[in-house]
Amino acid sequence: MELRNQRKRVPPRGGTQAHRATGVDLQKSSADGTSRDLSHTSGFNAAVEAIATNCGPEAKRFLLSNHRRLPGRVIMRISRTHPDRQRFALEQARGDRNPLGKPPRGVAPPFDTHDPAEVLNRLARNVGALNVVADGLLNLPRNQWPAQPKLSAMLDHAQKIQSRTRRLSALVAKSGVIESVDDVGFANERRSVRSTGAFNPQAALRTVAAVAGITAKNERDLPRVLVDTPPTEAEQRSLLSRLASLRAAASRLAAVIRSQDHDYATGPSEVPGTYIVLFQPSQPTRQLAIGDLGTFDCPAGVYAYLGSAFGAGGVRKRTNRHLTRHSNLRWNIDHLKPHCTPVAVWWTHDRDKREFEWAQILSSMPGASFPAKGFGAGDNRDAVAHLVHFAELPSFTTFQNGVTDALPGHARISEIGIENWTGSGWPK
Repeated sequence: MELRNQRKRVPPRGGTQAHRATGVDLQKSSADGTSRDLSHTSGFNAAVEAIATNCGPEAKRFLLSNHRRLPGRVIMRISRTHPDRQRFALEQARGDRNPLGKPPRGVAPPFDTHDPAEVLNRLARNVGALNVVADGLLNLPRNQWPAQPKLSAMLDHAQKIQSRTRRLSALVAKSGVIESVDDVGFANERRSVRSTGAFNPQAALRTVAAVAGITAKNERDLPRVLVDTPPTEAEQRSLLSRLASLRAAASRLAAVIRSQDHDYATGPSEVPGTYIVLFQPSQPTRQLAIGDLGTFDCPAGVYAYLGSAFGAGGVRKRTNRHLTRHSNLRWNIDHLKPHCTPVAVWWTHDRDKREFEWAQILSSMPGASFPAKGFGAGDNRDAVAHLVHFAELPSFTTFQNGVTDALPGHARISEIGIENWTGSGWPK
């Protein structure tokens, strides 16, 4: 029978007959059940040789000495790390410490990053991990959130992740043909790292702390990686995109934690998301000038204006501006709102930018029309406009059902009617 088809029993720790000199020795010892569980002996032998190549013949003798800190599975994991990390692991084992553990106090962590691809994989996993925590908190009743000290620690980690990713982005931007972080678009990166992992509130702090630790590791190792294995232009762009995604995920998590005392009966929080503000004009308006877009007739009825708010202050801050009658003429809506009264706001704190999909769903609802083509849709070539007219207030339930049918997994959508509006943002 070939060795790979044999099933070997793991002996008690410290068994004296188990050793790993060669695959032949392992095969012989498997007959009496005393060998360690090395179902892939050829892989184990290759691991020993790889470490010995990097660390010398003495390392091979040590690896085959049946040291209690070096079971086969650990040796194979060590072999997949950087040579610097391999040498560190052996020193740890010689000191009877965990070879894969953290260094003793006062000892610098070893370099352990092979190439840009390894950093990219870490970034993707870390974005997914932070998204799971943020989404989990949003969907969890506040009385089931982690205790305040843990939330404070999570917020501190999230802020450190943001700072480190900014420095890393600047470093990567200088390492190749891309001279500025602004040269890279991030529109699709947010979705490429969407995660479906389960949320455990008791493990939330441990998850965020682990991401912070890996981000610190990237900050230590990346300067050398960029010199030893310079990224291709594609890798450089991917690094910048994923660093931006990680920074956005950390920023969103921080906003979620800060929203812990927010009363959603007063409208959206400062968490990022997508929104619709519904306006009702005081009277029909003819030939209303909308900046460079032109002049348009605005009949009576209700106007639904769509937007995204993924910057600082999230949905709360952006909709507060739209609920302020007079503001600087920055967006198309700033020309229309002085002639209108806001009547409702619909919003979601879904982590994805949903504006384009919402525009498509809203425009397909009964009675939808577009009095000002191109309004608010300068970046969406597939939409007629992001301002949709209805003769009367559109049905929130119909819109919600349309989103549920078209976008499985979409986060909760909320609505609020605007009462006691004074013209200066959200009513107090």
